[in-house]
Amino acid sequence: MPIDTNPGTSNYAKYATPNPLMRFVIQRFLQRICAEIRWIHPAQIIDVGCGEGLVAHELQKLPFRVDYRGFELNPAAVAAARALNPGLSFTVADLFTLDLRAEPADLVMQLEVLEHLERPDLAVAHLATWTRRFALFSVPWEPWFRLGNLARGKYLDRLGDHPEHIQHFNHRTFRALLAAHFAEVRVFSCFPWLIGVAQFPQR
Repeated sequence: MPIDTNPGTSNYAKYATPNPLMRFVIQRFLQRICAEIRWIHPAQIIDVGCGEGLVAHELQKLPFRVDYRGFELNPAAVAAARALNPGLSFTVADLFTLDLRAEPADLVMQLEVLEHLERPDLAVAHLATWTRRFALFSVPWEPWFRLGNLARGKYLDRLGDHPEHIQHFNHRTFRALLAAHFAEVRVFSCFPWLIGVAQFPQR
């Protein structure tokens, strides 16, 4: 997934890693995300915290057309996303000032974001008002994410804890976070991440 101009973000560095094991793990994660989206089969997707558009690039391989809107706080990441995905919509926006209640989607996504937020509960509450039925989230699965970093010799002075992660989730805490705002929640692992599919009953 090449980007002409490296935006210099840690997220881009993760996806662009030359480590073959990490590339395998990341590709498996993307495949699982796409499998869930194929099952949901949304006509519209809102992707909040879309980063450099690397996930959006994979979504273009889906066997059906999706009206995709990506939102991201980092302008450099948005520029990279637009370069990688001509024709898709990417907007610089702050999650907590954005309001999409008037134009909800079938599916709202927030991948690899909640662990960076001081109030992840407020983020989930916002996103719950922007979906007609489904939401898809992912977070690092602790303590396995940190142990994986230690095994790779990363962040040794922090015992493998990524310096940008201020929240840490396991199955129980991740499920509880989502269940506070959605009627139905399914959480499963895709090492070293947790994926949560949350939904409301058919409306």
